[in-house]
Amino acid sequence: ITSARKRWGSCSSRNRLNFSWRLLQAPAHVIDYVVCHELAHTMYPNHSRDFWSKVAELYPEYKTAEHWLKSHGRVLLEW
Repeated sequence: ITSARKRWGSCSSRNRLNFSWRLLQAPAHVIDYVVCHELAHTMYPNHSRDFWSKVAELYPEYKTAEHWLKSHGRVLLEW
């Protein structure tokens, strides 16, 4: 758990996942998306086509959650 303001989550080269505590203010489907996004990075350490295919496999509605985060994410940073 981090206090990051610029990243909701991250995946290290050792596949260690980190998440900003601010994400807890988001709806559950957004949290699920970020977790799946970071889990996909354990297989693909980039944003390649294969990476996005894995995200879609893990969380088929990821685009809805991604859109919510882009539209409303700044509100989560006010804390």
